[in-house]
Amino acid sequence: MVRKATTQTVKIDNTEDREWAINPTISTPSDSAMGYFTGRSTLVVPAKGSANYEVTYLPKTMTKKKTNAETGEVSHEHHKASLFFPLPNGSALLYNLQGVSTEPEKEDLISDTVIARKQKNFIVPVKNWNKSTRRYTASWEVENEEDTTLFLRGANVFDVPGESHKDYKLNFQALRAGVQKFKLTFKEEESGEYIFFQFEIKVEDNKDVEEIELVSPIRERISQGIVIENPTSEEVAINRNQFTCTNEYLEITPENLTLKAKESREFFINFRPLMISEQQSEITLKNPILGDFKYQLKLKGIAPTS
Repeated sequence: MVRKATTQTVKIDNTEDREWAINPTISTPSDSAMGYFTGRSTLVVPAKGSANYEVTYLPKTMTKKKTNAETGEVSHEHHKASLFFPLPNGSALLYNLQGVSTEPEKEDLISDTVIARKQKNFIVPVKNWNKSTRRYTASWEVENEEDTTLFLRGANVFDVPGESHKDYKLNFQALRAGVQKFKLTFKEEESGEYIFFQFEIKVEDNKDVEEIELVSPIRERISQGIVIENPTSEEVAINRNQFTCTNEYLEITPENLTLKAKESREFFINFRPLMISEQQSEITLKNPILGDFKYQLKLKGIAPTS
């Protein structure tokens, strides 16, 4: 895998009665694979013995694929280098090194728990393994593409200095409880190189309760508007049946309300007490798209006016 190290060994046999100290060299025919193959600068081989020389392949870029026009078979181009051993007995050994670098694995799996309808920023460290500054295009892919209640926001273009990292801020907001899974990818368009992060976010019900106080003389009515926002890109229909209310002195109007995309509108809580009293009550709106909204009501019915 790209940016993951793998190691192989080369066995060197010493046929002489003296110890060998060899200085191997690794060279690449082009700058594109420079530094991808590495090894120790000195190898000591005991007299009449042998030693293993480790070669590490750590590619920073993927090898390109090519397709055979006749057979349709897909193969990889190689990163190439040579490994040279000048032996003390006057001879030498030469090895050709070839490496294939495949697609990357995820950089990290990010898990967290957030509250429905609350925004949260995730900070993602984006690395650049190259020496020069790279420009990445950020994109995300949601597992459930049909879910219109999830909102992800972040910069579309992102520059990272060479051999460094930079933090990327992703804004997350989900309207309903559940588990949201998505992939965040940073791709360099020119080379096709990319890195990606997997997210698994648990969204819990919003337990925030808005408190409303309604005071009215008995047999008179008072109204309080509650604003419902539709941040989605589709129309949302809300009707009175989606409200749960157990107090006989309360009524919700209007009976039906349609919120256009990105629109906010008001429902009204109407309180008309028939007795002098003071009590607590709750109203809950459960909408399949916008989620749950809870309101704690403090109701007072006072003496009538003259």
